[in-house]
This record gives sequence, structure tokens and C-alpha cells, in this order.
Amino acid sequence: MIIPLKDGETLSRLFHINSEPWANTEAYEQAKDYEVEYQELAVQREPISLPEASPSRLMELLAARQSCREYEAKSISLTALSSIMACAYGITRTGAVGNTQGYFRTVPSAGGLFPLEIYVLLRNVDEVADGIYHYNVRQHSLELFREGGWFDDLDKALIFAPLVANANLIFFLTAVFKRSQKKYGPRGYRYILLEAGHIGQNICLAATEQGLGSLCMGGYFDGKLNGFLGFDGLRDGVVYSLAVGHAK
Repeated sequence: MIIPLKDGETLSRLFHINSEPWANTEAYEQAKDYEVEYQELAVQREPISLPEASPSRLMELLAARQSCREYEAKSISLTALSSIMACAYGITRTGAVGNTQGYFRTVPSAGGLFPLEIYVLLRNVDEVADGIYHYNVRQHSLELFREGGWFDDLDKALIFAPLVANANLIFFLTAVFKRSQKKYGPRGYRYILLEAGHIGQNICLAATEQGLGSLCMGGYFDGKLNGFLGFDGLRDGVVYSLAVGHAK
């Protein structure tokens, strides 16, 4: 298969749909006992020792964040949810971008194109019915996408489903691939993944600030999860998922 140079999407699409979770149980078993590798350069001069980092609220949140793999079935407030959504991908300021009004957010985005959308499964949130909602960024509001507190499809799609059985929030970060790739071609796909990482960290730190636990979940079956949410995986597709709730 020869991909034309001007085709900025096919190669990344092929990678995306062919990077389902790796069905190599032997590799997973071998990775259970491991040591983290650290790189040290063979330098001619003594390394420069850095002074201890100054105390800050950000450092406190970074130190407190950890992966939570067991949750309590307790409610969270609508205010806490609002704060997490605003920190995740909310608008921080407006300004002119060319001839249009630009809405700048809590994360950097290549070309200011913001290719991601946030869908979130809400359960046991005060004043809100259980269901999957879409985050309307410009209105800072939630649009009901599907009613229900949990779905059997998620048991089949999320590898970590048993670990997040009582989590209040399950985030699905979905990409509209063309938003970035119409300008940056294949490189735009990489920018999309970088941006999803920025949002993920924001969610984790915002959850920590609210006294909640979080779990970043890269383990899901794309085809099943996209099918459940109604995406074809080519024009739109899930690129990241996270859980938030009361740590047990």
C-alpha cells in the first residue's frame, strides 16, 4: 500500500485502529517483576546539584496524586464536578485569532484547534441524574448523551472496569481527528495525543484538590468503546479514559 505524500490522515488512522491492547500475555507476565530504568550520562564534569524545590500548592497536589484502584460508593457535589471540568478543558480567556474569536483553555493546543471532546459517565453526583454527558465548553454545561448509571458494554470495553465499579466519574476523551490533521497532517495525530495527556493530568490534579482519587486508563478495547459511544474510530474516537471518585 502506497500512501500519497499529501495524504495526512491514512497512516495515523492505520496506527490508531491497529493499536488495540496487546494480546501478549507472556509479555505481561514477564513484566510483573521489573526495575525502573534510569539514565545517567557519562559526563566529564560533576553534575550540578539542584536546590530543593520551593514548597507550593502545585507541588502538594503533585505529591498527593496517586492511582486509585478501589472506590467507595459515595456521592460527590455538583460544585466539585464543575471544578474538575473547568480545570480539565475549560475556557480561561478569550481573544482574537485571525478574524475570529478564540477561546483559550486550560491546556496548550497545537494551532489553537482543540481537537478533543469530553464525554463523562456520571454516577451519584448531587443534583444530576446518572448518565453519560457531553461537556459543552463554551457554555460550561453538561449535555445529556445517554441515561443510565452503568452499562454492560463498559464491562466488555474497559479492561479496568472491575477497579472503577464505584467511581463517580468515568471520563472519555474523544478526538475529532480532522481538526488537527487538516493543518498538521500525520503530525497532528501526535499533537492530539499530547493534548489528551495535558487534560488527563489536569483531571488528576483537580480531583486531588477535591479530595478525590483518580485512575488513568489506557486499557480499553477501542472498537467496543467507540461502538458503545457511537463513534466510527476514524473520524472520531476515544484516545484516553480516566476515573474519579472517593478513594477507599
